[in-house]
Amino acid sequence: MTVIGRSADRVCVIDRRDTRHCLKFMLPSGQRARAGLRRRMQRWRAGRAPQRDENHAELRAWLQLSARLSPQDLQPHLATVLGMYRTAYGQALCCERVTLPDGAPAPSLSMLLLGASDYPAASLCAAVDQFEQWLLRHRIPLFDVHAGNLLVVGDEPGPRLVCVDVRPLARVGRIARMPGWFGATARRRIRRWAQRLRQQIRAALPA
Repeated sequence: MTVIGRSADRVCVIDRRDTRHCLKFMLPSGQRARAGLRRRMQRWRAGRAPQRDENHAELRAWLQLSARLSPQDLQPHLATVLGMYRTAYGQALCCERVTLPDGAPAPSLSMLLLGASDYPAASLCAAVDQFEQWLLRHRIPLFDVHAGNLLVVGDEPGPRLVCVDVRPLARVGRIARMPGWFGATARRRIRRWAQRLRQQIRAALPA
């Protein structure tokens, strides 16, 4: 299997049955990264009830979003979650891949910040602006996204950010996820997160 991503608890590979898709597997306990008390407790709970693991958390967050927003609203900035699949290697969460026109995996924003970027800071900051306004317009309380989970797709007139992990929504309080709730606190947190991301971009890349 071709690995295209790895986190503390999961590994993401290209689905050999359909290379437009990827499969996210939970890592065996012995292969997971060291973690603090909070994450260790999450792992312990998931071990006792698999429906509490990271894959199921992401699926629940996606289902909540897709229940109130159309695919046309979600697709520009979120990778589509297709569901839980059973494979020869165990259960996996299947998602649509985010790729470049030549089929290669789209780079993450964190990779570009390490110096592999063909985009100036201004272009990537504009992409953050676009993503921020999309979150606010659709009332999505997604304000804890790591740059490694934001992939950069080259569009006209500039790059576009696509989030490939909506698990942070599962960590937001139940009230904050309700369609009718989206107050000043959520807007402020989104704006603070976006501002920090723009600062990281400007510090890492030439204007």
